[in-house]
Amino acid sequence: MKRFAGKIHNGSLVCSPEPGTYQGCRLLWRGYISNRDDILGEAKRRGLAVEDGSDGDLFALAYRCWGNALQSWVLGEYCLAVFDDRASTLLLTHDALGLLPMFYSRTAAGVLFGSHLEDLVAKAGVNDLDEEFIADYVANISYSSRDTPYRTIKRLGVGSSLLYERETPVELEGWDISRARPVEGTEDEYAQIFLSLLDKGVQAALHAGGPVWSELSGGLDSSTVMCMAARSGTANLGAVSIVYDQYAQTDESKWMQLVLDRYPAAWHRLDGDSALPYSEVPDRFCAEPGLHMVDWGGRRIYEEMVTTNGVAAVLTGQGGDLVFFGLGAEPYHLADLARTLKLRRLFSELTRWKAADRRRRSGLYWFANYIIGPLVSRLRGHSIRPVWHPGISPFIDPGYAKAMALDERYLRRPWHGRGTIEQSWFMEKLSTVCGQIANLNQIPRTFDFRHPLLYRPLVEFMFCLPWEWKFNPETDRLLQREALRGILPEPLRLRKAKTIYDQPCYEGLRRGKAWSALLTDDPLVARRGIVDRTRWIEAVGQARLGRAHFLPQFEAVASLEIWLRQLEDVKSGDPGILRGPATRVVTL
Repeated sequence: MKRFAGKIHNGSLVCSPEPGTYQGCRLLWRGYISNRDDILGEAKRRGLAVEDGSDGDLFALAYRCWGNALQSWVLGEYCLAVFDDRASTLLLTHDALGLLPMFYSRTAAGVLFGSHLEDLVAKAGVNDLDEEFIADYVANISYSSRDTPYRTIKRLGVGSSLLYERETPVELEGWDISRARPVEGTEDEYAQIFLSLLDKGVQAALHAGGPVWSELSGGLDSSTVMCMAARSGTANLGAVSIVYDQYAQTDESKWMQLVLDRYPAAWHRLDGDSALPYSEVPDRFCAEPGLHMVDWGGRRIYEEMVTTNGVAAVLTGQGGDLVFFGLGAEPYHLADLARTLKLRRLFSELTRWKAADRRRRSGLYWFANYIIGPLVSRLRGHSIRPVWHPGISPFIDPGYAKAMALDERYLRRPWHGRGTIEQSWFMEKLSTVCGQIANLNQIPRTFDFRHPLLYRPLVEFMFCLPWEWKFNPETDRLLQREALRGILPEPLRLRKAKTIYDQPCYEGLRRGKAWSALLTDDPLVARRGIVDRTRWIEAVGQARLGRAHFLPQFEAVASLEIWLRQLEDVKSGDPGILRGPATRVVTL
């Protein structure tokens, strides 16, 4: 099933669709399992009978084996509700990284829950907004907390589940990456382990019950997934790409062609020039703001193409920049060397990074930003603020920025697990990346996105890898490039450039009259005091000319404006904009 919602109300379960019954449990789920053989093996060891081997049966077996801790043992991308008829309990959980979200809301008579926030909003209403969430979104351009835009609705966080027992919900902490065990090995052994885990993640994602496409953007990560999928020899594998022919800076077709020359597959191209960002205003309610709203026209055409071809799942390369230590990886291991008093190694590393710096920044820059700053953050219990962040955009109202402490919100989401400073940075970034993916995973209605580069054992392996294999001033993605030698086309394997898609965004806004009008005609973000009206209108005008102080923050506020307008439509009674699924009553 692709979507579910339900509630417990006065001892009765009301849900849609009808739950499946397995192993004395009733289940609702979305997603897929990666380690079926592990679950079947444990069930056999415990003497549990397999009913039909379906995903529902596997989830139920996992619950009978590990109970409320099943999240730590079941791999894949999923969210799951388990109604235990024997214990009269409800367990809400999801994959440990939260790639498929689970939402819930406490009510006077029970609890609401669902895989899609929109369905809970349809029941709980839109009047009680969480201003802290909105401020976090404005400041951070994303969200990874347990909060939603609505005070009464929460989401399960990374590594957490919810148990509803005796009319009381209790949040449970489950998987913790700091318990992952480091792997000792040589250079060749690390490459072999990496390749084996990558292959397992891709292979599991390919089992989708129908044709599978793999996104191919020309970058290393999407190319990695496509090449590994093609090497498996799976049938019904296609490639899907968004191609911009009119913009030389964003035309990646030559890199895409390198992959398809090596691994021929049906290539489905979406003309990005005809579906630029800001080309369409979202035509359906979005339960929370997100950058997908800016790309709505392209996403609509994308889904139509995938649906027309009967595709069950689309593989993406999302998460690779972080997991493989690519774009945005910063040498916070320097702070760990200082913290552990490995001063000779620290001096050597500091010298290497300064010498390799094309911008010729001083030793004081590296010392202050990657040693002193992170050490102070660790002592204060704060998260690590990225050095590259440009700060709050000038169109943000100064009074709002001060009242909501926007400049400090990067310091409010530290990872509290055990580990090094570098590992803390990794987990804070991972939480944000997974939050963005979870938001996008609510959009498709006819297929699933899958993210094999976030296969949990692969993430744990990279987390525990010695820093020498993560950070190198001469090159990024050290292990990925080494392990994929002979698998990726060689020019692509050695590619260092990263395409930036700013040009289509600016051009789309210049052409997007509907968007421009909505952003500047009595904007709600100005009425709420989030932006200075004059400066915001000037910022929109500047963006239409191809300039922005920080484009992601501009796009976050633009999507927030459209989302606020959708809420106004809901409040005014616009018919059909919020339409929850049909429900079925089942006795608990």
